[in-house]
Amino acid sequence: MDSNSLSITWLGQGSFLFEVNGTRLLVDPFLSDIVEQREGLKRLMAPPLQIKELQPDYIFITHNHLDHFDPIALPEIHKKYPTVPIYGPQSVMEKAQEMGFDRLVMHSVSIGKTYVLGCFLLAITPAYHSDPFAVGGVINTARTQIYLSADTTFSDTLVQEVKTLAKGEIDVVLVCINGRLGNMNWQEAISLVDSLKPRMAIPMHYGMFAENTEDPIPFVKECKRRGTDSFELVPGIEKII
Repeated sequence: MDSNSLSITWLGQGSFLFEVNGTRLLVDPFLSDIVEQREGLKRLMAPPLQIKELQPDYIFITHNHLDHFDPIALPEIHKKYPTVPIYGPQSVMEKAQEMGFDRLVMHSVSIGKTYVLGCFLLAITPAYHSDPFAVGGVINTARTQIYLSADTTFSDTLVQEVKTLAKGEIDVVLVCINGRLGNMNWQEAISLVDSLKPRMAIPMHYGMFAENTEDPIPFVKECKRRGTDSFELVPGIEKII
């Protein structure tokens, strides 16, 4: 593996572990059964990695919902890796403070700002979701530019805002497709891909709960038909991009 190659490991839902040149960025780790405990929705997908396997250098939490700011797993991760910086919007900062996280590692992010996370540059994009502070991100490495939608609905405004924050062409789009609870559906995700014109589009935010999922195959097939490479990630299996 080239030292500047990017690896992506999907942990299910909107959670990812990115690694480049030995630096690991963990996004929205959802590993517990908290949603079943509070809302009765049973996980269909077991956590593909244990906390001891994550070994993050940076953590980015996009918003304060149970399947993104996991109030069971994230405190355990913070306890295991107490010096690892955690970045997130206002709702995440407030929840972390309420739960007693070390303020020294908490970093509030703002839409339109860019943050240096080791080998990663993280530009904060809007996300139009039921958490009004929710965000997404454009993640840049030395070789690859990724747009991570996080949880958001589709709009032409979102597309223009992402284009403004991106540094030229976007290589990879990681996009929600479930079409429920404040997320775009797969057809809208196709419109996003058409507008951003990445070389690769990868679906996410499906397969976790029977009540809130989508078949990714139509999205993958339609992307390919339109000339954009697309495939499903296998949870827990590293993919080199």
